[in-house]
Amino acid sequence: MLSHEEQRERLRAGCPEAVPVAHTLGDPCADELEVSAPFREEYRTALGIAPGQKLVVITSTWGTRSLLAQECGRPEIRHRIPFALVHRALAELPRDEYRVLAAVHPNAWYGHSGRQIRSWLAPYLREGLLLPRPESDTWKAALCAADVFLGDHGSLTLYGVRHGLPGVLAAFDEDTVAPDSPMALLGRLLPRTAPFVPLRAQLEGAMRQQPGDPDLARAAGALTSRPGEALRAIRALCYERLRLPEPAHPVHARPVPLPPPDPSVRTAPLPPPVLAEVRPVAGDRERVRIRRYPASLHRPADLEPHDPHLVVTAGEPGPRWAHTAEIVVAPRAADPARAAAELFRRHPGCALVAVPDPRDRARSTLVLREGAGHRSYRARWENPAWWSDTAAAASVLYGRLSETEDEAETEIQAEAEAKAKAEAEDAVGTEGTGAPARRITVGIGAAGPGRDTAPGSVLVLTRVAGSGPTEVAAPGARPVEGGEPAQGLLGAEAAQVPVEGER
Repeated sequence: MLSHEEQRERLRAGCPEAVPVAHTLGDPCADELEVSAPFREEYRTALGIAPGQKLVVITSTWGTRSLLAQECGRPEIRHRIPFALVHRALAELPRDEYRVLAAVHPNAWYGHSGRQIRSWLAPYLREGLLLPRPESDTWKAALCAADVFLGDHGSLTLYGVRHGLPGVLAAFDEDTVAPDSPMALLGRLLPRTAPFVPLRAQLEGAMRQQPGDPDLARAAGALTSRPGEALRAIRALCYERLRLPEPAHPVHARPVPLPPPDPSVRTAPLPPPVLAEVRPVAGDRERVRIRRYPASLHRPADLEPHDPHLVVTAGEPGPRWAHTAEIVVAPRAADPARAAAELFRRHPGCALVAVPDPRDRARSTLVLREGAGHRSYRARWENPAWWSDTAAAASVLYGRLSETEDEAETEIQAEAEAKAKAEAEDAVGTEGTGAPARRITVGIGAAGPGRDTAPGSVLVLTRVAGSGPTEVAAPGARPVEGGEPAQGLLGAEAAQVPVEGER
């Protein structure tokens, strides 16, 4: 059974006695993917892909030359991170903008056991890696839902290209690929992952350059020479061989079923620590971009993010994170000041406590440590997106205040002038405190021509009257014994709890 007529000539060269019994019947998987294409959004919803996110599918075949086997903890590469490509994808791609799914060949699952595969990938599963079970058709749904793939010489690379997905090869075994096959052509056409170039740039380059490429289209066209006919042709051949009458009703490919919930997925009661960076959009002081990354996967030598701050949730058990976090997100509390005071006591390195509103997920109270007191803001998301949570609001405020002293003073002066103006005029958006509300448009995508940027949300920040001193200290300052000036959290800090191996 052949999927394309070009395979007959290769069969003739390699095993001519098989040619008389060879049948070109097409590819049922390719047909199934074709009829499933209109339901891309349904598959994305079932996989938990949020609006504005891109899905990266990592495809790995089986064998010692497959993508995952190249970095599976073999003795000669023990000094390297196991499954380095999966690590890079989760560490380098902002978690709000990208999701990562690993489609592993069933032979690898059953060769090592599902328990072993999940054990190897456990650190990445905790950080959001999707890992479909091999007995399901979720890999097909994932290709329909995906935006880009990282692959090897397995068949999913060919299916992905035929489905119109851009991709990058992270492994490729030329020795096992027929020289004149469509897969060999893809091995020459698709780019290879570069170890010292940010993975995001490589994927975005593929997404910009590959759509409409005629050479890739030619390779994809060689997957099947009977598109849409595979099930009919296979059924006809089977009934002919069985010498039975073929059923009268027609047969055709059906869309892939929606992925069911994975019973092996376990959700922790608190999110993992994240590194967040907030950057202003060039030329617009009231627009910022936020990017968040899994803190547990980052090392000092990583290329991104630049100058991040650490965000944890109250109850974080790891002292490595709990003692060094700049922002702590509290449980929902009716008395934010009391909740913040307790968390400031338990987290000596913390500069900001964020307390969600118990009645409205779009609202929160942000409390800044300020000398011996505090300074509070009410935060409210307008038109909130799925990522517009309390932690994001806290990061935006912290990012705006974690600037140079001159910039901070400018911000303070601008706020004082705005308050004076609001007292003389009917200021809009005062939130009932008498202080003007500051509106900041926040996005998670990179702004610029040709960038697929998720819609932004507006964060409204309002100073709470009577909260702490009137003069703000340096951003991130906290009290130290003896009344000496505190150092900024973004610089060196003598009272910081030391953590071995950390900067």
